[in-house]
Amino acid sequence: MAKTQKFNKTANASDFNAGSTATDLALVTGKWNLIGYMQVPAQQLITFGAGAIAGGVDSRQYVKIRMDSASGQITGTYRLVITDGNKANSRFIAEERSERTSTGTDFKLGESSAIATAKEDSYLEIYFNPDSSTTLDYSDTDNVILMPLTITIL
Repeated sequence: MAKTQKFNKTANASDFNAGSTATDLALVTGKWNLIGYMQVPAQQLITFGAGAIAGGVDSRQYVKIRMDSASGQITGTYRLVITDGNKANSRFIAEERSERTSTGTDFKLGESSAIATAKEDSYLEIYFNPDSSTTLDYSDTDNVILMPLTITIL
């Protein structure tokens, strides 16, 4: 039987194709707007988060997501979702306010494999529901996604 290899990775905006096809994205308040996605490659399992709390030690890793419009940081709520390859079934992993994700020192996310794991051809998606409608400026250099992931190579 082949051995599996498990490791952690911090994915960035490029890994999530954030801004790869457009420089601006209209964000509508009251709607979950897809701002980034990653498709799982062949022979891999990927889940949001890394680490855990065990034996009194907290090895969970911080999440940093910050998105800007032309007038500055956009406030609202981020949602992390795992969706199957057919886009028919989704599992919600976490929701968090932008005020907690923008610094990269407030929101820790442990490995979420107990909730859901993305398999080959599935998607890890980041959605955003802004407090008010605006335009996400993907070309803004203040935009950041630093998302801890746990990857298993089969």
